[in-house]
This record gives sequence, C-alpha cells and structure tokens, in this order.
Amino acid sequence: MKYTQPLILSILLLASILLIPGIKAHDGTEFEAYTSTAPTMDGVINDDEWADASTTTFSIPEGEVTLYVMNDRRSLFIAAKVADNTLDEVVNVGLDILTIDFDVRHDGGEFTVGEDTISIGARNRIGDGFVGPGLDILDDSQIDVDGMVGRIGNFNHFEIVHPIDSGDANDIAAAYGQTIGARFIFFDQSGHDNAVISVFPLGVGADDSSQANWADITIATPTDDGSSGSSGGLPITEIGIIVVLLGWAAYFGSVIRKRRS
Repeated sequence: MKYTQPLILSILLLASILLIPGIKAHDGTEFEAYTSTAPTMDGVINDDEWADASTTTFSIPEGEVTLYVMNDRRSLFIAAKVADNTLDEVVNVGLDILTIDFDVRHDGGEFTVGEDTISIGARNRIGDGFVGPGLDILDDSQIDVDGMVGRIGNFNHFEIVHPIDSGDANDIAAAYGQTIGARFIFFDQSGHDNAVISVFPLGVGADDSSQANWADITIATPTDDGSSGSSGGLPITEIGIIVVLLGWAAYFGSVIRKRRS
C-alpha cells in the first residue's frame, strides 16, 4: 500500500507529459472535417461538393475570401473562393496563385528545412516544393499535387489536393487525428509591379519564418465506417485532458484527506 500513492503520481505525471503535444501550437484557427466523397478538381467550388468542409471567411485588400478544408481517407482538400476583379494568368507578368505552407512538425517553431509547401496558379500551374538546406524553396522531384483554378462571377476559385501521406520524405506525413500547421498565401498579379500578397491567418507575413501564429489543420478521422469522427463528441485529446485533470483532483483530494486523518 505504501507504494500506491507514488505509483499513481507517476502515472499522472506521465499522462500529463504525453498530452502536451496535443496542445495547439498556433493562433487558434482550426480546420477539421471529413468527407467520404472527394470533390472534383475543376476550378469550380460547388456547394454540394464542399458541404462537409470546415470553412472560414475573412477580408483581404481584393475583397472577401472563403477557405474550405477537409480530408477523406487519403487526401487533404483545400479550396479558396477569392473576390477579385480579374483572374491573372500570365507567368512573370501577372499570375494569381494560392500557396499553402505547412508546419509539418506542428511545433510553432521556424519554417525550416524539410517543411512542405504546395501551390496552385491560374492555367493549372501546380507547385510541390519543400524548404531546402539553404532555407530556399526547392521543387520536389515527386509531384503529389493536383488542382485547378477557375473564375465564377467576381470570384476566383482555387481547388487543390495533396495526399495525407504520400510516402515522399518532402511531403506531409499525417495520421488521423494529427494536427499540422498551415499558412495560406494569396498572390494577386504575382510578377507585376502592382502585385499584392495577402496571408491567412491575418497578421502573419508571407516571409515570416515563425509559425507560431499559423492556423491548424486536424486530419479528421473517417466517419463512414462506424468509427467516431470529428463531429461525434469531444476529440481524443480533450477527453484525455479531462481524464487527467480528474485524476489530479482525486490524487490531491486523497492527499488532503490523508493529512487530515
């Protein structure tokens, strides 16, 4: 019996340490949504196709932007509906581009060697890159990106897809329930003297090396096989935190009772 209390204390300490990686490392914006039906990458953000997505809407100098994020069992789907007066399509003269940088380690640290970056520009100009040894962006020899850009009314539609885990050492390698950081960069007329660069989360710079204020993307657990998903109650991390807190409360309660007796 004399070893019971130290054993319980050790278990609680270990559980608390293991839960630390689940704490969000970024600005608090989180995307998490599962879809059983992959959207078509045709440059048209169809409401039915993206109905399952986690979304957020904000404003940049060009106007309103809505971001859509979701995943199925294999891929991460990202779309952006961006208000703009034109769709600029000429490389090195004026090109509209959506770039997503990933904090693969989800540590809120520096955007550094090995981090993943993808992009989609007008006329289906796709990019799959990574941060190289010189901290510059290098093209990945294995292209694991697809997508399309279109224009509907006064909005440019960007759609892009990237594997959750392609097996490429230069890509994200995520599992269900895992959270990665992301920065979304919008280039308007890239290559032109009047080019405008906007970033979400707002307040983050396109050249900032710090990932502390990036958004979070949690790879949602499939919900089409009877397993619990992101909308079915509390996530695993939050449940674990509650259990550990209850354990600490019970432990300190037993210590207080023991001293009083």
